[in-house]
Parts: sequence; structure tokens; C-alpha cells
Amino acid sequence: MNEDIFKTKTDLNSSEYKKLFGDPFWNEQGKKYIGLAILIILFSVYYYWQNRYVELRPVLVNEDLRGPVLFQQTSHNQLFKIAKPNEIPPSFYKNIKWVLEREHQEYIVKNGMIYIQYKYMNDYEMIWNHTTKTNNLEWFKSQRRMDSFNGEDKNTKELDRIIKEFSN
Repeated sequence: MNEDIFKTKTDLNSSEYKKLFGDPFWNEQGKKYIGLAILIILFSVYYYWQNRYVELRPVLVNEDLRGPVLFQQTSHNQLFKIAKPNEIPPSFYKNIKWVLEREHQEYIVKNGMIYIQYKYMNDYEMIWNHTTKTNNLEWFKSQRRMDSFNGEDKNTKELDRIIKEFSN
């Protein structure tokens, strides 16, 4: 008698299967998971892109800027330019590690080149500040005074060496 009520059918075609169980992959729940997976992948690519390390290059003020600066807030980087090798301050490569450490900027050294995260290298104003500090005797003297005021003696020899190089 149970066989009459519950007849088993073993040869379901695809339309009957979808009517009974729904589309196993493209139903509402599947669409949510696909959308979530796409968002996760896009966020991961963005996060990787912003946090990858790129070569640190000195930045200078763009004096060749022709015409007015439009949209200053959104394209602030057009006020600056990446320095050519003959425009680099003479003490840039000697002092840049010191400046980066003082400014709590993460960097890595690979094959003698300094690399920082892309999101920081893309901020030309900050890199310009670092570039100008590498060639600024007054900034190093102020750091020396601050260290002596705070009682930090471990950096004084290095700061004294840098300050002495400026006077030579």
C-alpha cells in the first residue's frame, strides 16, 4: 500500500528536477555566495595592490607646472614630480633610512634599493617631505636636541655623524 502513495521515479528530466529541487547553483542562495566571493576577491586584489612594496624614489616640487591646477584636492600629486638622477639631493641615499625610521615609515632594503608600500609612495607630498628632510641640517639638529632632551643616547653618534657631514 505504501508503494501506491510514494511512487519512486528514477528517470527525472532536468525540468522536473528543477521544479522539485530548484537550480542547485543559480538559486538565490548560490547568487549570494557568488556575489560574496567576487567581493572578497576584489577586496583581496585591492589590499594586495595597496600594500605591495615599490622602489622609493625622491620627489620634488613640480616647477614646470603649466597652467592652473584643476581639482587640487583630488589630483594633489600633480604639484610634485619624481626626481631625475641629477636632481636628487646629494645626501638623499645616505640619510633616507634615518628619516624613514624617525617618521615610523616601514621599508625594506633589497639589493641595495629601498622599498616602501605603494600606498605611501603614491602620496607624493609625504615623500617630498622625506626627500627635503634628508638634506635639511636644521631638522637633524632638532632631532639631536629632542633625543638629548628625552635622554636617548643610542642615536646620538649617528646623528652627530650626519650633522658633521653637513658641515664638511
